Amino acid sequence: MARTINKIKGLVLLSFALLAGLFWLSGNRFAGTTLASISGPPASRTGAPGELTCTDCHSASSGAGQLSITGPASYTPGQTYSIQVRHTTTDTTRKRWGFEMTALAGGAMAGSFTNTTGNTRTTTGGGKTYVEHTTAGTFQNQTGGATWTFNWTAPASNVGSVTFYAAGIQANNNGSESGDQTYTKSLVIPYAAPVAATHTVSDFDGDGKSDPAIVRNENGAAVWYAKMTSSVSVQPFGLATDRFVPADYDGDGKTDPAVFRNGAWWIYKTATGTVTSDQFGAAGDIPVAGDYDGDGKGDLCIVRNGNWWLKKSSDGSTSSQQWGAAGDKPLAGDFDGDGKADLAIYRPAQSEWWISKSSNGTFISIQFGVPGDVPVPADYDGDHLTNIAVYRPSLGVWYTSTDVNNNYYGAIYWGISTDVPVPGDYDGDGKADAAVYRDGTWYIRNSSTTSLNTQYFGLPTDTAVPFLNNQ
Repeated sequence: MARTINKIKGLVLLSFALLAGLFWLSGNRFAGTTLASISGPPASRTGAPGELTCTDCHSASSGAGQLSITGPASYTPGQTYSIQVRHTTTDTTRKRWGFEMTALAGGAMAGSFTNTTGNTRTTTGGGKTYVEHTTAGTFQNQTGGATWTFNWTAPASNVGSVTFYAAGIQANNNGSESGDQTYTKSLVIPYAAPVAATHTVSDFDGDGKSDPAIVRNENGAAVWYAKMTSSVSVQPFGLATDRFVPADYDGDGKTDPAVFRNGAWWIYKTATGTVTSDQFGAAGDIPVAGDYDGDGKGDLCIVRNGNWWLKKSSDGSTSSQQWGAAGDKPLAGDFDGDGKADLAIYRPAQSEWWISKSSNGTFISIQFGVPGDVPVPADYDGDHLTNIAVYRPSLGVWYTSTDVNNNYYGAIYWGISTDVPVPGDYDGDGKADAAVYRDGTWYIRNSSTTSLNTQYFGLPTDTAVPFLNNQ
C-alpha cells in the first residue's frame, strides 16, 4: 500500500515538474516576443497592403492618441529628405512607444532609409526595407508622446507617387501585450515634376526676369551690356566675330556670357568670376546651348550637317545623334516638360518642326508657319512647356501653338518687318512676352498686363542677346 502511495506521489511530482517546465518554456517564449518588440518589431508590420500591424502581437484597441508622418511635399529622384514619425496623446497611462514604417510605389520598395540617431534601426523582409524603433527609442516612462527622425533617400528615377505606411504602438509599459493601443498612418508623396526655365533666357541678375541685353563691337572686342533691375552690367568678353552662346553654365540662376570660337567654348562664370574654356566642336559647327541633362546647368552642344554632339555638364559624358539635315535651323527648348532641352530643328523651306523628345525617345513632326517666318519657341502660356511659335516679319505678327495638333494659342500683332524678335519673360509672370529690338529700342508686350513696355537700351549696330539662335 505504501509503495502504491509513493508511486502516486512520484507521478504527481513528475507531472508538476513537467507543467512547471512547460510554463517556464512558454513564459520564456512570451517574454522573448515582448523583448523582441521592445528592441524592434518583426518586418511587415506597417499596415501596408498585404501586411499586418502591431495588433499581430498587441491588443487591437485604440484611444485618444494619434500617429503622424511628416515628410516633403514632393520628391526629386535621388534627393535625401528628413522624415518624422510622431505619437501624441493626452492619455497619461501611455508610457512606452514604438513604430515601424516602409515606403512603397506600386507595391515595390521605393528609396532607402538611413538612421540619424540611436532611436531607430532598419531591417528587411520580403524584399522591402523597414525603419523602426530601437530599445532606446521606446522612451520608457515618457508620457505625452514620442518622436523619431531619420532620413529617406528617394528612388534614383521617377517611380510615381510614393506612399509611406506606418503602424505604431502606444503601450502602458506593464510588461505584457495587454492594454496597449495600436495606430496606423499613411502619407503619399508625389513625384516633383521638374520645371523648365525656358522663359528666363537672358536673366543676368537671377531675379527670374529676362533682362534687355546687347553685345557691342568695341574695336573688335565683344562687350556685353545687360540692363538689370537696379543697374547696368558691363562685361568685356570674347571677340566681336565670335558666336554668342549665353546660358547658365554654373547653375547659380544667372545667365553667363559665353562665346563659341572655332570649336572652343569660352565661358565667363558669374558664380565665381572665373573663365573656363573647353574644346568641343570645330570651325563651322553651330553651337546650341541648353540644359539637355536637366541638372540646372547649360551643356555644350554643337550641330554639324544634322548631327548633334552633346557634352553633359552633369558627368562630362558625350553623345551624338543624327537629327535633321544641312540647312535646318537647330533650336533648344523643353517641348515635353521633363526639365531637359530637346533636340529640335526648324526646316525653313517647308516650315516644318522636328522635335526629338528627351522624355521618351519619341518625336514630333509638324508643319507650322510659312517660308520667311522666324522660329521663336518659348513658353508663352506658362505651362512650363516650350511652345512652337513663329514671328512673321512681313506682317509683324507672332503665331504660337499650345500643342502639336496645331491648336493656335493666339496671333499677336507686335513688330515690323525690320525688327529682331527677342522673346523673354520680362515681367516675371512665368510667361514669355512678345518683344522686338529696333535700332536700340526694346518694345515689349508684357503678358501680365498686355501693356507696352519700352526700353531704350543699345545702338542700331548692337546684337540683341535674348534671341541668338537665329544669329
